[in-house]
Amino acid sequence: MVAAFFDVDGTLTATNVLMPLIWLQRENLPKHRYWLWLCKLICHLPIYLVADQIDRRIFVTLFFRQYAGISSEKARQWFWENFESSLKPRVYDDALKEIQWHRERNHQIVLVTGGADFTVSPLAQWLNADLLAAKLEEVDGKFTGRLVGKPLIGVGKAEAIKTYAGEKGIDLQASYAYGDSVSDAPMLECVGNPVAVNPDRKLRRLAIRRGWKIVQWR
Repeated sequence: MVAAFFDVDGTLTATNVLMPLIWLQRENLPKHRYWLWLCKLICHLPIYLVADQIDRRIFVTLFFRQYAGISSEKARQWFWENFESSLKPRVYDDALKEIQWHRERNHQIVLVTGGADFTVSPLAQWLNADLLAAKLEEVDGKFTGRLVGKPLIGVGKAEAIKTYAGEKGIDLQASYAYGDSVSDAPMLECVGNPVAVNPDRKLRRLAIRRGWKIVQWR
């Protein structure tokens, strides 16, 4: 069996890992509390940027602490109820065309993201895709802000793909992977058909050096 593995933020959709949390807080916090929260988030951005430059795994581990205390049930419900107006319009048209190309060849579609699973589950269902995503710890119905297991970043994505392939009987050499960041390089290296989508500078250089396909999706 052949699979097509898609990173989500920046590859499949015009989003980043901060956006789902901002949407959620904007809709569910009183206006004055939302603006206070947003100011605090902005104050943390320099720390997040430095962490991202050092190691994206450190960044996501720090960032997910922002979910601490949020009701897990309400969060899941919000993303399901608001998928049509939040995430769906941000899916690249070119990505949908590529997914259709894979569907016509009976390839399994798999979303692979370092984002939280509950923010992406509606997208996976809409695309009839399997989902490999980060999971947040829950205690007494609320997120603690801690990850369950390793971040799905860098080597973590590659390990998740290899485990999935072993369980599902996927031929990785015949399969495809799509990513936009140099942190997706280990994922792209897993398959015989890697594609750099809207690549950042480092991934573009690597793709040119390795002879990987480069595309611009809108």
